[in-house]
Formats: sequence, structure tokens, C-alpha cells
Amino acid sequence: MSDERSFAERLAHLIATVHPPDRKPYSYREIAHGVAEQTGVTMSATHVQQLAVGARKDPKRSHIQALAQFFGVPVTYFFDDEVAGQVDRQVEDVVAWRDSEARNLAQRAMRLSPRDRETVTALLDQLAGYDETRHREGRRRKPE
Repeated sequence: MSDERSFAERLAHLIATVHPPDRKPYSYREIAHGVAEQTGVTMSATHVQQLAVGARKDPKRSHIQALAQFFGVPVTYFFDDEVAGQVDRQVEDVVAWRDSEARNLAQRAMRLSPRDRETVTALLDQLAGYDETRHREGRRRKPE
């Protein structure tokens, strides 16, 4: 049996591992939307899902390029075992750092008094709300 992974397996791996630290993996719909927004290449959520599970075996070149750009990997990630291995190791390092950073913050917070933990929680909620507002306002069209 070969150690080579299929396009679908590599795409599924990116979907499972490459996402912001404070959330679960992107949905197929989010990927399709993000690809269109970043690259102008349109794909349906169903098409992304079919590529990720191997139901579609021959993706278009433009879709491969757009998915690579969305996930921040070189196009060769999908075809070259050496490149895929290097990228996967880098992703593992980032995930490990991300997890250790979250664990470090949680451990530091647990050393605070209950009152101070409530204050930190309120501050985090406030920052999250500020981020959401800024994100929404940044998506609006500016008046001409």
C-alpha cells in the first residue's frame, strides 16, 4: 500500500486543521464563500464537500489554485508528498503552539481570584463583541 494521500485526503486534512484557533473547522459553505471572496473562483459548498470526500476525483486547475490560496498552502501541496509533509509539519507546529498558548492562558486565569476571573471573562466578552462589530462594519460598502 502506498503512503501517498489522495487530493481528497489532503483537502480533508487542511479542512480539519487549518482554521482560526478560537473555532472549529470551516464549513464547506464557508470555504466556498471564502474561496470566491479571496480569488473570484466560484464553487458550491456541495462541490467542496465532494472534493473533500473523494466523490469528485478530477478537480479543475482553477479550483485547486483557489483552495490552495484559501488555505495558505502552495498548489504543490496537493501533488507533492515532500511539500505536503513540510506543510503538514508546519501546521502541526502552529496547532501545538496554539493549543499550548490557550492552555497557558487558562492556567494563568485559574490562579486569579474568582472576582478577577469574572473581570477577565467580561473583558474577553467585550473584546469579542468589539471584534464582531468591527468585522461587520468592515464588510459594509462605504458611501460614495
